Amino acid sequence: MKFLYNAPGILHKGALIVGDTHFGMEYKLKSRGIFDDQFSTRLLQKLEDLIGQHKVKRLIFLGDVKEDITYLDEKTRKILARLSEICEIAVVKGNHDGRIEEFLGAEVYSSDGFLFENLGLLHGHSWPKKELMQADYLIMGHQHPMIGFTDRFGKRHSELVWIVADPDADKIRERYDKFNEKIKLVLMPAFNPLVGFPINFSKKEQLGPLLNNKLFKLNHALVFRLDGTCLGELNKVDAHGEKKARA
Repeated sequence: MKFLYNAPGILHKGALIVGDTHFGMEYKLKSRGIFDDQFSTRLLQKLEDLIGQHKVKRLIFLGDVKEDITYLDEKTRKILARLSEICEIAVVKGNHDGRIEEFLGAEVYSSDGFLFENLGLLHGHSWPKKELMQADYLIMGHQHPMIGFTDRFGKRHSELVWIVADPDADKIRERYDKFNEKIKLVLMPAFNPLVGFPINFSKKEQLGPLLNNKLFKLNHALVFRLDGTCLGELNKVDAHGEKKARA
């Protein structure tokens, strides 16, 4: 498994894994007075570039392929059709992926995920099926992790990050009889840059049952920038995007 350099994607066994593209967001942006009819097209181009660069044979979406929850919009349908001409497509259903099955050119998996070459892949709004908990890594979208920080001039910034968390074996055992005690949870940054939020600024509940029930040690999870820089443990990264000083 390889995190791509400066791109929110994973390369594994000839497959490119991405999450939370939210194609068709133009409609929501327009309702807010932002007119950008090419937004999804630019996301498509980034995907095509990664597919070509890494000679990808399969593209796996970890849910929320589209923005609209209830139907498959024409823009998303055309984008999926274009991608299916380049490589095989698989989709783990996210909470935004109602009626995604109408696109017949993709293999669609239920929201509890599937195993792919010893990776457990899921969106994250549902409990993973039991066999995923025996994988080496559980790869999850849905959370849209970012790190927020404030520069010396008081301007607030945020950037996409990877979060890698160790398991809490006692908590997992309450839910799953069998699991890999060395399994790690990877929170994947959203491919769509407009849907993330700073996980270190937010005080609300985390997204999905795995995190809300504390099956993984999120506070002690390692935070990685897209360029591979490790910022240390999440609970030691302050709002300035820097490691907190030790007492």
